[in-house]
Amino acid sequence: MEVKSTDFLQHSVQIMAYHENGAHSLGIFKFDEFDNIPYNPSDTPTEIILDGTKYYYYDSWIRLPHEPDIWIRGIIPAEESMWSILSSHKYLLLLLPMLTALAFCGGYMLTGKFLRPVARINSTAEEIRRSGDLTKRIELPDTGDELYELSQTFNSMFESLEQTFESQKQFTSNASHELRTPVAIILAQCEYAVENASDKDELLEAIEAIQKQSYRMSHMIETLLIFSRIENHTDKYIRTDTNLTELLSSLCQDHSIISEKGITVSFECDENITYPVNKELFELMVNNLIRNGIRYGNENGFVKVRLERSDDKVIITVEDNGIGIAEEDMPHIWERFYRSDKSRSTKGLGLGLSLVREIAEYHNGTVSAKSTEGAGSTFYVAFNSASQRQ
Repeated sequence: MEVKSTDFLQHSVQIMAYHENGAHSLGIFKFDEFDNIPYNPSDTPTEIILDGTKYYYYDSWIRLPHEPDIWIRGIIPAEESMWSILSSHKYLLLLLPMLTALAFCGGYMLTGKFLRPVARINSTAEEIRRSGDLTKRIELPDTGDELYELSQTFNSMFESLEQTFESQKQFTSNASHELRTPVAIILAQCEYAVENASDKDELLEAIEAIQKQSYRMSHMIETLLIFSRIENHTDKYIRTDTNLTELLSSLCQDHSIISEKGITVSFECDENITYPVNKELFELMVNNLIRNGIRYGNENGFVKVRLERSDDKVIITVEDNGIGIAEEDMPHIWERFYRSDKSRSTKGLGLGLSLVREIAEYHNGTVSAKSTEGAGSTFYVAFNSASQRQ
């Protein structure tokens, strides 16, 4: 069979075959130097310059059944550009503009789909900024992707801000209302003393009324200042390891000495318990609970204070056998300035229990209560001893 040189040339690619020992077997190339290049297996074509012209060649080993193994070398001039290769496949040239247009349109549609939720998030946030209406929410379909999660995070933030602002608005309104009464009384007593006080006794009576309301305002302002400092996480109230057993025992002894209405104040504890607290705030919290039990207690009643460790918690219990709390009032007792109808006849600002909760949370604790109207109340403050953080 006659072998022609064109049999080894297809689309500018020339093929050369070599024996296992490197001897040229088949194929024709105008540069003999190619026969002197040893077998060079590689994953990519190798570049070589012959007579000032750049070529690429690629070697591949072939095993033949019942025949000696050979290896094949393919060679192509480097000037065979991509354009010339595409020219040999004209249908690709026709499809290329169509594929480009399709890719552009697809990319535009996908980009619009991805950016549409972002635009909605931005639009809602801008609307909230302009109107100040924190009740608005970002509404996106539940796709479960990152943008949906982002919208839910924003909604949670708006809800938290709304609750905070509403709470502050309510607090400001209540504080203004509570301060208005003592201020009105002070002004009325001053006007009476100036215009109508005819003797020393009337003048002293007016001054005593002014003093009483001034003390009330001073106590309220001091309490509100404590709220502000705790909520703003100032460094004023530093926590240190404190022997709670000794502290509570001392407070209960003080109250038992000055107790009103014949009420006995007792303290129980099974062991010495230490916990990191701010002593000033902690004393204020316990004193509020004990005074609350005395204020709403019955004649010759009791207030029992107990300190215990249960599992990983430190629990303070304050129990009394006083007038108790109505069932409809229980959900509101921790609110600032809240006072039930029965408690309005007694002294108080309606800040005691809300301050107890604020101080407990400052110490990583929680509060709870149970009460039966006419039979007494029990308040609980629990601290997680497994997370004693300074």
